[in-house]
Amino acid sequence: MKTQTLAIRLIIAALLIAIPATSAWATTRQEAEAAIAEAKAEHEKAETVGAADSQAAQMIEEATALLETRQYTKAKMIAYWAIRQTEYALQVKSGAAVVEEDKAAMAESLIAAAEEARKKAASVGGEWDAVGDMIKNAQTLAGAGEFDKAIEEAGAAKFQAERGYEQAMAEKDADFPQYMLDFVK
Repeated sequence: MKTQTLAIRLIIAALLIAIPATSAWATTRQEAEAAIAEAKAEHEKAETVGAADSQAAQMIEEATALLETRQYTKAKMIAYWAIRQTEYALQVKSGAAVVEEDKAAMAESLIAAAEEARKKAASVGGEWDAVGDMIKNAQTLAGAGEFDKAIEEAGAAKFQAERGYEQAMAEKDADFPQYMLDFVK
């Protein structure tokens, strides 16, 4: 009886210590809503000067939809991406930032190539999980004017999509070894 009581007290003590520690890194609904509100304000500011970006608007909608599923950290992150993208659009509009056409075109081209490679891999059941997210990240980075990072991310996505296709094709005719088939019988 004494050991059971001691164990219960130790568990309670551990929980009392652990629960406050987790609140230091968890995103609350209010934090996510504040980030979304900031993103909306920036986007409205960009709309008034004709620098609004449709991708940023989609990000704001996506972040807002995530509130219903309680994915507050992801919603906050996407809202901040929208803010970065809108700020870059405003800088380009005001002349404070210059779009490097060569890098922008290269990023756009590589993103399109990565998307084609993803579709090809998906057509044979070889799409790897991370590839779609990598392409989306590359699009976000390009939209925020971070073309070098976008090129790097799109290149990695294309590479993984191509490897996924190769893997699916190599395993296309794979079958269980005879000893496994014998075991199942």
